[in-house]
Amino acid sequence: MLATGFDVGEFLFPMKVFGRDDRELSDEWRGGARAHLGITVPGFPNLFLVHGPNTALRAGSVVHMIECQAAYLRQAVARITAGARALAVRPEVAVAFDHEMQHRLGSDSLSPGGAGRRRSVSDWPGTMGEYERRTARFDDTEYHAT
Repeated sequence: MLATGFDVGEFLFPMKVFGRDDRELSDEWRGGARAHLGITVPGFPNLFLVHGPNTALRAGSVVHMIECQAAYLRQAVARITAGARALAVRPEVAVAFDHEMQHRLGSDSLSPGGAGRRRSVSDWPGTMGEYERRTARFDDTEYHAT
């Protein structure tokens, strides 16, 4: 048996990533990683993740998920090159997505004093087709553009 030290719940470790106001991503994720569509984090403009939180599959093709993310990122980059210097997902959009993921994955870590199941940071609760539909179009209304 080999031990690599890999931990699916420890995104980005040991890198340090800083966002606006010197916020450190590891601090933001102390209670568990979260990102809108598994791709963007509020307060971290122009940070786009591939195979981020809640995008792993129990069955299916992770390559397909990454291709969906690449297509979404291509649209974000096109938006930036068209004039937006920075794109940051709106906090309320990211929170709504995270609540949906935790609810669908059966975590009650969102309830006050919830002593239930630990929040899930890795699994995608839907089908690959659902993820493809949800990432097919970059929605400007979900972002602050500066």
